[in-house]
Order: sequence, then structure tokens, then C-alpha cells
Amino acid sequence: MERNLLLGNGDILTSKEEFGKVGGDKNYPYTISDVRSKINSQIDNVVESFSALDRVAKPRGESVFNLTLHPAFLGKSYYPENILRVSGLRDVGSRQITITPRKVTRKTDENKELVTAQLFVSGKEDAVKKFKELLNSNATAKYLQKEFTEIEDVQNFNILDRERNFNLAPKGEAKYEVVLHAGNDDDDIVKAYVSYAALHNVIVDYKNKIQVGGLTFLSAKATQENIRNTLDFALIRVVRPMPILRCTQPNIVRQMSNIELPSLPIEGAYSQSGKVAIFDGGLGTTDLNNWVTEYAYPDTQETVGYLLQHGNEVTSTFLFGRVDKDNPEFNRPFMNVDHYRVLSPESGSNGDWDLFDVLKKIQHVLDTGDYKFANLSLGPRLPIGDDEVHVWTAVLDQICVKHGILLTVAVGNDGEEDGDAGRIQPPSDMVNALAVGAADRSGKKWARAPYSCIGPGRSPGFVKPDGIIFGGSDDEPFYTYNPLLGAIVGVQGTSYASPLALRTAVGVAALSGTPLNTIALKALLVHHAEASRKDPREHIGWGRFTEDPNELIDCKDDTATVIYYGSLAKGKYLRAPIPFPNVPFHESFELSATLCIQTPVDPEHSVNYTRAGMQVSFRPRFGLDDTETDDFFGQKSQYKTERECRNEGHKWETTLHRGKKFNADTLLSDPVFDIRYHARDSSRHVAGKSAPDMQYAMVISVKVKGLDMYNIIRQRYKILNPIQLRTQISIES
Repeated sequence: MERNLLLGNGDILTSKEEFGKVGGDKNYPYTISDVRSKINSQIDNVVESFSALDRVAKPRGESVFNLTLHPAFLGKSYYPENILRVSGLRDVGSRQITITPRKVTRKTDENKELVTAQLFVSGKEDAVKKFKELLNSNATAKYLQKEFTEIEDVQNFNILDRERNFNLAPKGEAKYEVVLHAGNDDDDIVKAYVSYAALHNVIVDYKNKIQVGGLTFLSAKATQENIRNTLDFALIRVVRPMPILRCTQPNIVRQMSNIELPSLPIEGAYSQSGKVAIFDGGLGTTDLNNWVTEYAYPDTQETVGYLLQHGNEVTSTFLFGRVDKDNPEFNRPFMNVDHYRVLSPESGSNGDWDLFDVLKKIQHVLDTGDYKFANLSLGPRLPIGDDEVHVWTAVLDQICVKHGILLTVAVGNDGEEDGDAGRIQPPSDMVNALAVGAADRSGKKWARAPYSCIGPGRSPGFVKPDGIIFGGSDDEPFYTYNPLLGAIVGVQGTSYASPLALRTAVGVAALSGTPLNTIALKALLVHHAEASRKDPREHIGWGRFTEDPNELIDCKDDTATVIYYGSLAKGKYLRAPIPFPNVPFHESFELSATLCIQTPVDPEHSVNYTRAGMQVSFRPRFGLDDTETDDFFGQKSQYKTERECRNEGHKWETTLHRGKKFNADTLLSDPVFDIRYHARDSSRHVAGKSAPDMQYAMVISVKVKGLDMYNIIRQRYKILNPIQLRTQISIES
């Protein structure tokens, strides 16, 4: 029987159109007089604070204050760059905060807490005085006065805001992570901090610093009292205890099963082009040598059994999938693996090692550009925060977009902790990776495994985890092959869910003779995730991922699924026709769509972290020359939690997904998506002419029960051809 395969060439249907001016005049809640009366005294306090600070704590003679924008001016177009430039000030970062503004631009926002941006502004005392002079002079240009009216308030940078989780630091001398506002050209600031820290008996590991975007991350060793004495250094962003490394939580006893050990496959991997990078605890055996090459480092040669067991189980899960206890067999691997033993018994402890060493090993390997697929079942064991981007997240996000890597990341296993302690852990908050949680069952009656960390992520990157997949539970263990023990063992954890999800994506790449880039593979996984009405989005993301790659490339008779991928051009929008029948039918129908991009990031600007975003207009009756739009990828399709969501934050997300049902009497005629790509850099607006083209992937499905929709669409759109399969591959679902 001929298979109904995923339809390709969707991008050939698209066209690039010029877009006109959008938006209208902005309502300003404050006059220049309002702002003067509010912030003049605040600026005086900033000047006084700058003057009182010890000279050695002010590199370049600069200090930092906080400038909070009114929530109406969170958008990139309203960034107050001109008043900062003319004053001689510079912003060094920003974060998201929640405030109740004195006045609002919409009645519906009155007396509400609203999300806005707080800028970190650096400069000398004279520049702050110039800032005040511009504010109060009636001769100041109108465009500068307009920017001043966007300001809610100005405050000193509270030293206590720089201190995070000190209550979790061990007593006595411990390791701390110090984050400085210092970019590539700011090594003098880093050295100034090293010298200042030494005055307070804080030892800083300067050689192992990590610089990404406008931030520098340092490892420091000190007592809590001594590290606290350095917090007045002007360009510190945040200081926190160095977290431990997670990889084998929850700490369950491996269940030795009675499952008979199947024979290993005799064939090589389906695909011999390319390899998958797995970073873990090592193998220490030769059982997997037909498909795996292990690389160890001088400092990871000596290890312990629990790290090797974790590394073996993660790797065999990717190679063979999980083992069905009722029908045990090893599936043929889809792709070969390079396993990097990046962990030692001391990794992430407060001994001679720290998490920077592990991250640098991963960074060096992925930055070669040799890999398009990778898995991390490890990372820092701490929940993400809304106002700070962790070094692991920042570094790996930039590498993934640079080389087009699909990185699967386990979200962590502290989901049973109270409050935010159960939130996803870095780097699973990456916008350019696939964050994977665990489901408790492999069958139909599934839910989030209790240990699986929950979302949401930051905005952008709000929908986290991206999805879940079976990871084991007390009632149904995850059975996998442990070569070190020579047996099938029962385990549980997001550590195993993550490589299982990657196996599905790599399986599609191996099966398809039509090239599909990693963005397209991520879009397919999300598009086909099984939704759940009873589980909130912050628990399961878009839903449960399938373990069978065939489900991503097969269409049922009543469904046509089309894939598009290409580039979103600067200064234009992409018009993407939605394949739709031109024959009458009288049934209800469902339209599902998923849109993914990868984007550069600005880690110093957590509130405006992504540099690219998408604005999608759905025109349901475009074939009738009706250009009216309807909501499809609106804010409600992304955010379904009680947390306060920033206005229009969904426009900067890297993944959009929705399935929408229509009544039988709903009229659609040659519907289209108009996709507008917009860019920003360090929170500033980037003109369309200077923005780089952005790669995208989109998957659209049209489903009408009872109709042969697959062939109806094929007959109407002759250009849409089924993807090609590698003829030598035959795989059973």
C-alpha cells in the first residue's frame, strides 16, 4: 500500500511582498513636566551615590543606575538610545520587572501590575548631570524630550539586587559565579574587578572566564562575608553560589530487570553521513563501538561507576530507543555517536573543578561546526530566573544558531520541589534548543512525570518545556540497555527522555531522502506533539512527542501535512498560501500550523533576549480578495498560565504552534499566512535594510474527517510532492 508521505515544496507556493507602514501614533501617559517632577530628585540621589562610591570600585570612573521604562514602551522602537547617547551614558543590559505605573495608556490596565523593561545604565557622574540638564532644559530637542516621557523612574542599583541564593551557599569558603557587565572590549573592567576582589580576599579565576554578548562570567572562591564585600563594584550584574551539576537525579536504585538481553544489531547506522554529539559521563566499555566513538579528556580519565552508567544508558537510549519489556529487541541505530566524557567525580563540586570547565568542553566541540545534532542530559542544578540568563544558556544558544544545531536538553528532575524551585533548569531555557521533559507512561493514559521540572520559561522562550516524552515512573520504569552491567535496567528521569526525543528527530533525517534542516525537524516534532486538555502547558509544553519517526512523515487519508522552509527576507513579509480544497464540503475541519526560527541572542538583555521574531497575520478569505485578518498565532495561543505575560511578547518567540477547529459553516477561501520578520540588536530597533535574512521552517496540516483530504490537496497543488525516502531503508512503525 502506498504511503501518504509528508508533502514538500511548500516554500515554492510562497511569495515575498513589500509591507507598508504599520501601527499608529503612540499614546504617552506622561508629559515632560510629569517626568521632571518625578525623577529630578531620583537623579540627584544617583549622583550622590556615584560620588560616594570608592574610586577603585568604579572602573573607568563609571557606575550603574536603573532606568525603568513605562510598560507602554517595552517595544524595540521606543528604546531611549538618543538621550543616553547625547548624555554620554551607555546601557549595559536590561531585565524584566513588574510594576504598577502611575498612569496608563489603556483603561483596562488601571491599577494592574504590568511587565516592563528596566535598563542598566552606566556612565560617569558628569554624564548623569548632563542627563538631568537635558531633562530640564526647554531648549532640548523635541525628539529627546519625547524619549524622556517614556521613563517611569530612575533608581540606584541596589547592591542587594546583585546577591542571589546566598542562603544556599555552603559555610566557609565556597565557589561563586560572578557576572559582570563587560563585553569583548571590556577586559579592563574584568581586570579591575579581579584587583578589587583581591583587596577583599576573594580569589578570581581570571583565565577561565567566559565572555558572551555583553557579559563576562567568572568563577570566584571566597567566604560569604568576603564576596559580599565586593558587591559594591559598580559593574557587577549578579553574584550567586556556583551550583552543583545535575545528571543522575532522581537518585533511584536501578532496577535490574528479568528481561532477556536481546542481541545487538549487526548492521551499521541507517545514516552514515554525520554524527550525533552526546556529552555525558563516559562509556568505559567497547560494547557500543560499532556505532560510538568515545572521547575522554585528561581530567576525565579517572571516573566512577555511576557516571559511566549514566553515560551508557543515555547513549544506548539514543541508539536503540527504549526496550519494550513484552517484546524486547534493539532497534537499528539511525546515526552514529561521538560520546564526549565531560564529567569527572569532581565536576560541579566546590573542589578544583567548576561548571565552567564542563561548559567549555561542550562549547569547544559544538563550535567546530561538525555536528548538527547533540544531546545534553546534564547542566547546572538550579531553577531559571526571569531576570537573568545563565552562562550555559547564553553560550549554547549562540552556538546553536551559529551552526544550525538541534540540541535536545533535559529540563531537570526537581519537579516535585515547591514553587519556583521546581522550575526548569539551565540550559533547557534556551530559545534555540528543544527542552524535553518526561511523561510518566508510554501508553494512552499519560501525564507529566512528577519529577519532571515545569515551566514556564522566560518571555521570549515562554513555552517550556517544548514537550515531554516517556521518561519512566515508579509504575512504569524506563527500560534501557546498560552495557556496563550487561543488562536491561529500569530507570527514570528526563536524562532518558531527552535522547529519546532526539532519536525521533534524527530518525526522520535518516529516513528522508529529501533534505530537512534541523529547524524543520524541530517544527515537525512540535507539530505532531500530542496535546492534553488536563495537563497545563507549563507542565507539558506543546504536548507529548512521539517515539516513532514515521508519525512525523506519514499522513492519514483525512489529513494533508505540508512543510515549508527557507528564509524570511529583510524589509518584506512572506506570504504563505495554506493548501485548502477548492471543492465544496459540509464538514467541520481543523487547521494546525507550526512555525520555527533560530535567532541570535543578547544575554545581557534578558527582557529582550532574542534578536529576531515573527508577526503572523492569518487571512482566511484571501481568495475572495478579502484582506481582513483573524487571530491564529495570537498571545492566547502561546500563554495559558496565570503568570503575568508581557504585551505582544509572543512576537519574539522562536516557536509558534496552534491547532484550530472550524465549524462546518465557516468560510475559508485560499487562506494565507503573512509572516513578517522583525529584528532588534541589544534591545534597539534594527532597520529592515540592515537586518540579516532569517531561516525558518513551517508545518501546516488541514484535516477534514471523512474526506480524502490528502489526495484532494495533491490534485489541486501539483507542485506539492511527497518527500523522498531512502530506498534502502525499510522500518516498521
